[in-house]
Amino acid sequence: MADTYSIYPVLTDDDLHVWAHRGQSNRLVVCFSGIGMNSDAVQPYEFARAATAAGRDNVLFISDPHRTWLNGPGLIEKMIGVIEAEAELIGADQVVTLGHSMGGFSAAIMPAFTKVDVAVCLSPQATVHPSIAADDNRWMDYRAQIQTHRLRSVGDHIVPDTMYFAFFGLHGREAPQRNRFPRGANIKFFVMPRTVHNTPQRMKQAGILDEIVQFAFDRRSRMVRRILKTELNARQERATAEPVAASADAVDQSERIEP
Repeated sequence: MADTYSIYPVLTDDDLHVWAHRGQSNRLVVCFSGIGMNSDAVQPYEFARAATAAGRDNVLFISDPHRTWLNGPGLIEKMIGVIEAEAELIGADQVVTLGHSMGGFSAAIMPAFTKVDVAVCLSPQATVHPSIAADDNRWMDYRAQIQTHRLRSVGDHIVPDTMYFAFFGLHGREAPQRNRFPRGANIKFFVMPRTVHNTPQRMKQAGILDEIVQFAFDRRSRMVRRILKTELNARQERATAEPVAASADAVDQSERIEP
């Protein structure tokens, strides 16, 4: 039987849906949903077990129903208001972000707009700007609907005080995003063989998703590297590494991470 946690809606506006879980720690996890499987519905929250540390930590689960990659008018400011109010309410001494795909993009961008200690980004887009990512034809139904690109790329919004964990598949289909994701001393960059856009699914199948997320939140990058190397033969790229060469060593998978 799947684990269940007390997760309840706190905001259901047309452009923003937020759910919350109240834990016992002083950590606030901000967990962003990806695109989801049903384009006609609001994306559900994701990573319930990993984000809450099996119920221990406080979490805000955030969904961008119009799939704007945070480019919706006033959307970032609206999110910041919710996040900062919750952090003050619970007396948070650490705020971290988490997300996959579009959610990973959001997790990487948010530290530029409010204080975030650690951002964990699973197969994030580095950019969906039409003049930058023209060689990536994925998610075009949603990308074409973005009227104004306030956010050109993750690289424009990296901040020095945040530690970033970025996890990418080695498959060639990921190359346009993987190769554009920024590198730096505060960016822990991991590449997983036999993996496309499904980094969290692969971790979950290996039974390591929850501990990878928690070790990342704790800034224990050596443990993250050790577990990924042992279980999935993944490698960490150096901060000054050149973009990882494209590979076609995997078959695409699109399983959604169940809440």
